[in-house]
Amino acid sequence: MSSSTRAITRLAIGLLIGLVGGIVTAAVTLIAMYGSLIKLMTQPGAPPNVNALMAVFNSLTIMIMIGVSITVIAAVIQYLGFAELSSINSRYSTAKIGALLIPVGSIIEVPGIYLFIDAMKELISTNQLNSAPTLGIMMQPTTAALGMLIPSIILILVGGILSFVGLILIVIGYYRLGEDYGADIVRVGAILYILAIIPYIGPFLSLAGIIMVIIGLFQIRQRPEKP
Repeated sequence: MSSSTRAITRLAIGLLIGLVGGIVTAAVTLIAMYGSLIKLMTQPGAPPNVNALMAVFNSLTIMIMIGVSITVIAAVIQYLGFAELSSINSRYSTAKIGALLIPVGSIIEVPGIYLFIDAMKELISTNQLNSAPTLGIMMQPTTAALGMLIPSIILILVGGILSFVGLILIVIGYYRLGEDYGADIVRVGAILYILAIIPYIGPFLSLAGIIMVIIGLFQIRQRPEKP
């Protein structure tokens, strides 16, 4: 197997892992959160709205960690593919950097997301207390929770920006790959891939773009005469 074939195969596998893993994680998240809501809201004891929200946040935290892990694995595999292509053609060096920025950004986001969810849980629990001896006791956990929001938002923003820049660079790499191999399906797919930022229809267009890129990669790997 030539270097080009191996690199393109890695890119296709990386995208496929991200696609399948993302869909499965999203589906499991929805099912788990819905199940937690139904189960805890029908149980006696503490106020059901608090229990339900705590269960949702706990499920959400676990699934976000799984989702980030899948994102990192998919990005690393794509990094290996673009790294090999960049050793053949320097046009893919930016895509290699992009594939590195995505896991870095995702890892930075993890503590931010954890702090944010923890702060929201604390705020909800505090606000739902039936009674408190003094206002000071009530305000102390609330102040601590609000204090966690600022660093969490900063981490989420920094990680999100890095991941977004990485995504743009990766998309440029796939577009160039489509140009080099004369694969319109990869070029069009790369354009649709980046449209995830558009509200409502963006994620669906991006999903279609990813599928198109994967199909195109498996097609052009049969003729690795470039780049």
